[in-house]
Amino acid sequence: MSQVGVQWCRVWVTMLLLLPSAPVEGGELCLMRSVLISLQRVQADYFTKQESLDLPPGARPALYCSNKCTLLDWCQLWCAYPSNTPTHCLISNIIVMPTYQETNLADALTCHTTRPKDLATHANITGGKQDMLYPLRVKENLLDGFYNYDINQCFFTDPSKSNRWFTLDFGQPKCFQHVILHAQFIYQAKDRFNNVQVRVSNVTAVTPPDDFAAYDLFGEFPGAASPGQVVEMKSPKPVCARFITGHMLYNNAFQVCHVEVF
Repeated sequence: MSQVGVQWCRVWVTMLLLLPSAPVEGGELCLMRSVLISLQRVQADYFTKQESLDLPPGARPALYCSNKCTLLDWCQLWCAYPSNTPTHCLISNIIVMPTYQETNLADALTCHTTRPKDLATHANITGGKQDMLYPLRVKENLLDGFYNYDINQCFFTDPSKSNRWFTLDFGQPKCFQHVILHAQFIYQAKDRFNNVQVRVSNVTAVTPPDDFAAYDLFGEFPGAASPGQVVEMKSPKPVCARFITGHMLYNNAFQVCHVEVF
């Protein structure tokens, strides 16, 4: 982002924080939305990049923390804590979707995420059989609205051709322009996220993966991913569909770690 873009984002975020809360459609990706999340889940661990900053005397936490976040190209989330009288600002690259639902409320904070409201979080999902050597890497991980780059938050399939896929079901047609897929953060990304297609449809009666060819192609990633690569597929105009499928054609196990649709 250019310096002009950063300054505009800072003004945009500041204005939003000063205005009454209201639904917002579209807008800049740096628009920040509040989300409730456990401090324990946010605090730094092996997989994340974070900074904890002391709030200067008299500083307004919302303005100070949001400005610090927008100046860092890796910042995805900020939290001022403790809740009652904040003294610190936590800046993090953890991905938390605005519709994330926190289960640990004992130390929950109202944080602010840069991620847009999306359709993938809490959709219904089907997929190929997972690799049972990695029982934590289930397809439901793609829909929980949280990703801190831990490999066990990915979906990892059995390597056979019939299992290298997942399908999201929104229940009814929804309109979107972006599909974002995250590859794993370790070196096997080149083999486990390689030659991936995303297709869309309103038709349910297909047998995966061979019959996915009957779906409309939304986008494709023809190459081998680098560790942690974020693949964004964008349509020039909105596409309305009930189903989105991700399917890897390369002959190996398929591993995808986070999905967004908006």
